[in-house]
Amino acid sequence: MKRFLIILFLLGAIDALGQPSVLSTGNWYKLSVEEDGIYKIDYDLLKKSGINPDLINPNNIQIYGGVNGMLPQPISTPRINDLKELAIHLAGASDNKFNREDYILFYGQGPDAYQLQAGKGIFQYQNNLYSDKNFYFITIGETAGKRIAEVPSLAGVFPIVDEYDHFGYYELEKVNELHSGRDWFGEIFDSKTENTIRFEIPGILDGTSIKLVSNVMGQSFAESSFQLFFNDVLIGEQRMDPIVNSQYAIKGIERTDTLTFSATIVGAPSKTNQDIKLKFNKAASGRSVGYLDYLLVQSKRRLALYGDQTIFHSLKSLTQPSTTFSITSMPTDGFVWDITDSFEGKIQQINIQTGVGRFSASSTVIKKYIVSSNKNYPTPKTEGEVTNQNLHGLPPLDLLIVTAPEFLAEAQRLASLRQSNNSLRVSIATTTEIYNEFSGGKQDVTAIRDAAQYLYFNGNGIKSLLLFGRGSYDYKNYFTYNKNFVPIYESRNSLSPLETYSSDDYFGFLENNEGNWGENPPENHTLDIGVGRLPVKSIEEAATIVDKLIQYENKNWGEWRKEILFVADDGDFNIHQGQADQLAEDLEFDHPEFNTKKIYIDAFKQIKSNTSGQASPQAVSELNNNVRKGVTIVNYTGHGGEQQWMQERIFDQITLDKWTTAPHYPLLITATCEFGRNDDPGLISTAELSLFRKKAGAIGMLTTARPVNSSTNFTLNNAFYQSLFIKDQNQFRNIGAILRDTKNTSLSGVANRNFSLLGDPSMKIALPSAEVKISEVKNLTSGSDTLKALSKVRVKGSIFINGVQDAGYNGILNATFFDKPTNEETKGDENLPFTFKSRENAAFRGAATIRNGLFEFEFITPSSVDPAVAVGKLGVYAFSNSNASDVTGVVSNVKIGGLEKNPGSDTKGPSIELFVGDSTFVDGGIAGTNSRIVAILSDENGINTSTFIAEKAIIATLDDSLSFVISKYYQSDIDNYKHGKVIFPIDDLKPGEHHLSLKASDTYGNTSTTSITFSVSDESGIRIEQLLNYPNPVFESTTFHFKHNRSGEDIEAGITIFDRLGQTVLSSTYQITNSSYQVDLPVWEATNSSGIKLGAGLYLLKLSLRSLLDGSKNEKITKVIIAN
Repeated sequence: MKRFLIILFLLGAIDALGQPSVLSTGNWYKLSVEEDGIYKIDYDLLKKSGINPDLINPNNIQIYGGVNGMLPQPISTPRINDLKELAIHLAGASDNKFNREDYILFYGQGPDAYQLQAGKGIFQYQNNLYSDKNFYFITIGETAGKRIAEVPSLAGVFPIVDEYDHFGYYELEKVNELHSGRDWFGEIFDSKTENTIRFEIPGILDGTSIKLVSNVMGQSFAESSFQLFFNDVLIGEQRMDPIVNSQYAIKGIERTDTLTFSATIVGAPSKTNQDIKLKFNKAASGRSVGYLDYLLVQSKRRLALYGDQTIFHSLKSLTQPSTTFSITSMPTDGFVWDITDSFEGKIQQINIQTGVGRFSASSTVIKKYIVSSNKNYPTPKTEGEVTNQNLHGLPPLDLLIVTAPEFLAEAQRLASLRQSNNSLRVSIATTTEIYNEFSGGKQDVTAIRDAAQYLYFNGNGIKSLLLFGRGSYDYKNYFTYNKNFVPIYESRNSLSPLETYSSDDYFGFLENNEGNWGENPPENHTLDIGVGRLPVKSIEEAATIVDKLIQYENKNWGEWRKEILFVADDGDFNIHQGQADQLAEDLEFDHPEFNTKKIYIDAFKQIKSNTSGQASPQAVSELNNNVRKGVTIVNYTGHGGEQQWMQERIFDQITLDKWTTAPHYPLLITATCEFGRNDDPGLISTAELSLFRKKAGAIGMLTTARPVNSSTNFTLNNAFYQSLFIKDQNQFRNIGAILRDTKNTSLSGVANRNFSLLGDPSMKIALPSAEVKISEVKNLTSGSDTLKALSKVRVKGSIFINGVQDAGYNGILNATFFDKPTNEETKGDENLPFTFKSRENAAFRGAATIRNGLFEFEFITPSSVDPAVAVGKLGVYAFSNSNASDVTGVVSNVKIGGLEKNPGSDTKGPSIELFVGDSTFVDGGIAGTNSRIVAILSDENGINTSTFIAEKAIIATLDDSLSFVISKYYQSDIDNYKHGKVIFPIDDLKPGEHHLSLKASDTYGNTSTTSITFSVSDESGIRIEQLLNYPNPVFESTTFHFKHNRSGEDIEAGITIFDRLGQTVLSSTYQITNSSYQVDLPVWEATNSSGIKLGAGLYLLKLSLRSLLDGSKNEKITKVIIAN
């Protein structure tokens, strides 16, 4: 039935909406109004707006507008699509010219909407959440514009109505208690417990009733109340229930009451100003604060012209089919318009005698009129020219990028990437363009949804929507520092920490029966497209994330693309560790070709911390090192906040500085509270910083913006992995499709609505999608089906693409043979110890060449493997630059354990070359505070990578006190298991001299040790250790050479050469990627900037060095002698 409904709507949508936007041709100019009324446009205002009145045919003037108030959320509710022309009154211009005395009148509506409900007899007012202005569009058309027609007064005698139903509305928006949701409150009742709101309402009729609607909110731990006074007469009391004093309890109780009382008793008929006083009676003890939300006063007034314009409705007129309306205080040139349909205004014929105007009209429905004095008209504000646009006419597309105008250039760069690299059909729409065509020019979150819905059903079928700009719960910029670039959907609830939320899901609910998205009771909707947001708030941030996305797409091959890291908090009876472990074990079982890694905080030593209570430097280091080495997904489960993961702050803004992940940026999954909050103008979350950190941090994240609970976290987290590995035409899908299915299969009312994608939904996660098949794992030593300690092993296999062996595949294969998983137990710091399986111990890590789709490699199983016989896991990963693809495979049925009976002998330990930074380092050199251990190892029988016997592992020791087991960072060379390299990061080195040693064993258990010294400067920035050129003196050419302390970083080296007079003869700049400790710049031919040979003599060489990571700079000068 659901599909049937969709098809019906699709047919209707194409028929109704398949027209180009009226803004696609012609010259358009935008005007704004803030209140309901008749507005005047004269000669000068036309000129100010950009129209030359002397060059137009006034008969062709047209004014267009959009929906009144906010767009309705339910898609099935009718609305104005695009813009609609409204009838206007043109005064003068009988000579077909627009002269200075000519003018235009039109009825303009403010941004809010209201309706007199006949059945209830009360006004319903809708305060616009998104805009304080309404907009109109003026153009000079090709044909005559729509004009207001005159309707005659009905002939006959009818009952006279000389009263009307009036309302006054008051709302001040100052406080959003939780910085969440769409409900704001005004006056605060705390130290000051009384407030008086004045309404100017003369003409209230004696003997009638007044209705007062009061909405207030109380925050009291005991019972409190509001007393309401009208002109100092007590008219009622609103009793406020208490709230509970706990972190996640509701933060306030709202109450709405409608009070009806006699206008005469409160003295209203005799007054022009009506005063409403609210008095808050605080609770006897504890916190007790009250807030006013809004007041609505409805009364019966004498039907008269008040001021220069009065809008009126009359419930009394419904008592008869036709009514004569009698209006007092009318000037002889006054007039009345029927504005029941604001786009089809009519001039109502009226008879005015001695200040009383009368007309007769049908009154079977409530009509809306405006009476005018015909003077002192307000004028609209000019908002500038509107460039032609036509979102309604966009071609079929896969991705729509909605951007703030400020970020259009970067959005275009991203669109170009998706078009060229991913063959996607992409279009860009600015928020201004969307508002112009879908919400009458004013900001409205539903306009973005409606645009997506139109493009989805109107023959285009978009698949992904990217919101390119930060949103804010502060839609109207109540805070001066607020920036709301691309608005975000906010919940109706603003007071319950567990039920208020922000979400981008709203923009992906596109079916005809969706959109309302109720909260109490909850309505579950399903996403039709993938939706993501890049919450950029500056051009620099926009450029940074686009740069990162471009880097991410540049085929950054490596085993990191098959590594998934699970991080878990402790406490809460081990629920977080248990959930993370179940996810990891399910993934290991269902997809063993991917490697799971585990960092459970309780498995690491914790120490006391002055800032967070506890800390675990070991866990932080392990997380940082894994991320820098490379993982495609980091999945965190546990407590958190906007700034950190868990109380121990294993990841926060400080540790983010260590996440120098370029170009293998991870995707983050954070099943934690509000880590990804991105709609608070007073707060920047670590999630956002991670996205916009240059060459560091994350590429995107599925994260939360509000508090959540662990059960729905796990449901959604599990759904993600069920969706992750679904393929479309043998390829993994983009993250938007994955998130769409994840959300649709984990619906849970409001509980998971604030999970959102901070990232590009059209991006595909860096996962290898093709297959490696291993045809042989053979024990060459004994022929046994078990790989034993000191067995020589041969592995053969081939590459399959889309299920077919690819004989043209040439590339590199990485292989890791994991020993049996080990049972690990956490320390039980907060709860009982938790037992989990770990598969970190590797018998071999190496690489091989792939030729014509085939590969083969050998290795020797270390003597220090676990002697118990059980099944191990051989995982392989391969990539090909020429084929532009990567593949993965696994064998999980090879037994490993035991010892070969006749393995041969070896008594010599491995050869070790030890460096800091890179292999150009020399003993005694300098290093930065964050550097790397680099070691080149070789042995005839290979290097031991197993850690089963701890003393046989590869161990680095700093200053004879701090040791690191770094076996998993070793990998043998391509096609040579006898040689290899280990690279391991070391951070936060203190200034001074350091001693570094490294111990390693070969597969036979023979151990070697070597050591070096190095020094770290007390200068925090980049440092130049040595600058020279060789040869010097220079006869024909020379090479500039320097050493520095930022090995591995991208740096900029500037060379300037001065003659003896101090004049610059040469200036050159070089960008050096992943620089070595020792750097040689390109050969210099002893010429100046024009290529002319320099004369003999003494010159000065200045080296200006700048880190492209943190911008630190340094300079050094030396002498250069030219002899010729």
